[in-house]
This record gives sequence, C-alpha cells and structure tokens, in this order.
Amino acid sequence: MNLKTIQHHRYEKGLPQEGNFILGQKRGANIFVYQAFNDKIADYAIKNQKFGGQDYSFDRMTWIKPNFLWMMYRSDWSNKDSNQSRILAIEMTYEGFEELLTEGVLTSYDKLYGDEFTWKENLDNSNVRIQWDPDHDIKGDKLKRRAVQIGIKNEALEKFNNELIKSIQDITDFVKEQKAKIDSGNEWFYVMNESIIEVNNALKKKFSIPDVFRTPFVEEIISEYDQTKSVSQPNFEKLLIENDQPERDEFVGYVKNYKNIELSRYLLKTAIVYRRDDEMSEFYCMCEDLLMFSYFASKNKHVIDLHLVLEAKLVDFDTWCGFDGEMIFYPLGYQQTKDYIANNKEFLVENVEGFAPQTADYFIESFDEEYLYKQIHSRAFWYF
Repeated sequence: MNLKTIQHHRYEKGLPQEGNFILGQKRGANIFVYQAFNDKIADYAIKNQKFGGQDYSFDRMTWIKPNFLWMMYRSDWSNKDSNQSRILAIEMTYEGFEELLTEGVLTSYDKLYGDEFTWKENLDNSNVRIQWDPDHDIKGDKLKRRAVQIGIKNEALEKFNNELIKSIQDITDFVKEQKAKIDSGNEWFYVMNESIIEVNNALKKKFSIPDVFRTPFVEEIISEYDQTKSVSQPNFEKLLIENDQPERDEFVGYVKNYKNIELSRYLLKTAIVYRRDDEMSEFYCMCEDLLMFSYFASKNKHVIDLHLVLEAKLVDFDTWCGFDGEMIFYPLGYQQTKDYIANNKEFLVENVEGFAPQTADYFIESFDEEYLYKQIHSRAFWYF
C-alpha cells in the first residue's frame, strides 16, 4: 500500500468541523477514491487494474468516495456484508474527478436548478450524481461536517474505467488491521492522511463549499504578507511553540490543508534567522518550528524549497533526528531527494554539521520509503 497514513488522534487536526468539504488524499495530478466490492469484482479489478467481468455492471450506478472514513462508515470497515468485504483504493486523475463534480447533478433539490421539475429531469437524465451526507466518526456518530460521494453509470462509468483510473490497490488487510485495533481499545491505529481538496470557484458555488478554511488570525497573517511582503514580529512569534499561543494551532490547520508559495518561503527564511540569532527575541525558534515551516514550504514541490530546507538544516541538524528525516525527504518526494543527496554528497558532508559520509550513504541506500510515509511523516504532525 502506497497511500500516506496518519494516526487517528491526529487526523482531525486542522480539518473543518462543519460545512461541505471534500476531504481526501492527492498524489501529484491524481486523487484517491474508495469503493467496496465482493471478492469476484475485487479480484478482477486488482488483476486487470480496471473493472469488468461477468459480475460487474456498467449500467448500475456505482459510488466513489474520496473520504476514507466515510467509506469505512458505509462498509463497516469491510464487515457490512459479502458485497462490501473488499476495500479498494482507486487512484484517478484529479482533472477527471473535477469533471465528474461538474457534470454531476445533486441528489437533493437545490435552487440552482430553478424549479424541482427541472432538477428532477436533470437528475433522471444524468449519468453522474452528487450526494452530500453527514460525515461520521469511527464510532458511527454523525458530525456537522458533510462528506461527498459521486455516483456514476453508463458512459460516465465507462470513461472512469478506461480513461480516468491510474491504479487500483486492495487495502482490505490494512482496514481489518485498524478495525482490530479499534475493537481492542488500542488508540494507536492509522487512517489515511487527508486534507481539504481544493476545487475551482464554480464548484465551490455549486456545492456551497466555503472559499477557504482559515481563522481571523490566519487571514490577518495572509493579508499582512500580501500587503507588505512581511509578517510583523508579534504575529510571527505567535507561531513559535515556546510562545504557547492558540494561534499556532490555527496556523497549523492552515498549513496542513493549503499551500502559499511566497508566504511559506518568507516564514521559513524568518525562522532560519531566528534560529541563528537566539538573542533577537525572547522566544526561541525550536527545531519543531523549523519543521513546521519546512513542511509548509515543502508543499510547493520545487527545488527552490529543497535548497531552503537544506539551509534550515545548516542551522540545526541531528543525523538521526526524526525531524531531519522528515525535512530531508518530504520537500520533493522520496526518489528525487535520494538523487539530490547522491549528487550533492560532498557538499552536504562539508556544510551540514552532523551530516557524515555514512549518513549520506544511509539516506541514499537504506532509507525506506514506507518508513518515511508511514512513520516519520505522520509522526511530524504530533510535534506540530
């Protein structure tokens, strides 16, 4: 399984608690959606990396769900019945996902259709349906937040199957493992690491999705930077752990769900200055702070940000620290970063304190991708 996971008690950190939001996990230009099937359909899908066979019908509406926990609620963690005993994670193009949302007709009447007759006519003639329902927690209790699922059939389902799907993987074992932990009272179980999926303005209007999820303080930070290309010292210091202000948690929520290229680079550069000169403020910039700002910049997925993260490590680096494992590998992804370290080994050894030759060799030859995404990446949010 190559999806990113996070311990459940950190899942809700930074997520909205009410309103219509699409939660999910993207990878590059793709997004993961989930479905539950019986053994025959699931076996065919895994073997052929698409749906088909005598047990699968393209005339029947099938529902895809981007939210992992919504899928768990609907399937009772693969235990509901034999037709939902296998959970599949389907990687599809995000462009195709937005196309389905655009084409889809809401299953409940909305004034955007004019009158109910027009809405019902559109619904009956559409191959794509959009349904919003209350999201649920792991106990099955309703939340104020609402989750989306997309129903597709006929030509839309054919296109989904033949053009939009990039991979299909069976995650049933993972699901059963986590369910067993839940049933035994073990709080240290994992779910998919999800954040708000941004959609275009037309879809936000269509589904009454709030434009952004950010608090007045986060709005203030963003507005201040947009106007002055800087953040005041008092506001920046509210983001530091040692200051122990509630605004930090608000900002972490924003960081988890959104990216802001210029602001993220400015904040990381400022954090580096603070770390180098601990006398410039009464509040110390801790390595956890560097990690948060590095993570924010890393979401830009640009080599500029990898260089900036490496600069952050020049002022604070511990060879075997989990923070540094996260900071090294997350900015551009696993393989690209391994290649970077291999090509710049001498520079890193000479310029990064604690980065010995054997450290470079370890990261190049032995550092495990699954360990990065399952352990280090998810653990980082606890320190936030």
